[in-house]
Amino acid sequence: MASEYALGEERGYAAPDGAPTGAIFFRPRGGDYDQQADYLFSTVLRTAFERIPDLRLGDIAILYPAAWIGNAISQSAQRHGLAVVRTDNNALYPRSSRLMRWLELCAVWCCRGWRSGAPRFSRLVAEGCRIFAEVVTSEDEKLVFQRKLLTVLWERRNCEFNLSAWLSQIYEGFISELIERSRTLGDERATLVKLIARTAVEGDAEGMTLAQFAGDSEGTDRISLSTVHSAKGREFRIVILFGMDNGRIPRVSATPSERREARRLFYVGFTRPKQELHVMYTATKPSPFLLEVQKRMELDESL
Repeated sequence: MASEYALGEERGYAAPDGAPTGAIFFRPRGGDYDQQADYLFSTVLRTAFERIPDLRLGDIAILYPAAWIGNAISQSAQRHGLAVVRTDNNALYPRSSRLMRWLELCAVWCCRGWRSGAPRFSRLVAEGCRIFAEVVTSEDEKLVFQRKLLTVLWERRNCEFNLSAWLSQIYEGFISELIERSRTLGDERATLVKLIARTAVEGDAEGMTLAQFAGDSEGTDRISLSTVHSAKGREFRIVILFGMDNGRIPRVSATPSERREARRLFYVGFTRPKQELHVMYTATKPSPFLLEVQKRMELDESL
């Protein structure tokens, strides 16, 4: 019902029979987005974990109207020691990068996988050989690749390893030569070099550790940070709609078509949670879409 209110029109949508009833929390806050993000992690999520003992980081998504708002959330998460993955335009690296996803998997192995077997080392070898298939062609070359990979990762099995140093050492001591000999990995090299710079001293992700790159103790289990637009088609146990402010959704001076699109995205956010929806906004300037939902819910309760 609340999702129909968010859409602003009746479509006759109904939850499947037997589906659990979700909960909606409206959370007005003062202060800027940095302060609101700190409240999100220190209070909203802390109490959520108390209510739901089996809740995992990967069950949570924080959605916002514009990618730049995710910067405040990402930085706050880092201060609170929580691992996140971004799928907006300011993601740590493009999720389409095969090389970076493989290095992330290698990081998981260095943190915990070498003991637990998740991921298996054979998987790292197989995926690495596929990425460098242009130059790792024979069985002998695959065996050399496997031995070098084991050596470089085995010597760097430390969750507290500085990420920039870890990436630099693996790049310079192992895979740079493979990339140089490959004709199709130029963009991948640029992505990796950019991440090394971002995580180096004075970079915007300075001080990031291997553990943060790999995720928490459950492997790659991390809170998802995304624009509402990029969240279409995905569901999470808990969704936090962050920055639901007038001027953000819809934008100031939005045209009628832009306002309709903003309304549709607002509705999308309401349809992503399976269990709980938390709507966070600046107390002095709530989105008109939000006010409409609150009003209609209050009318329902009074009937």
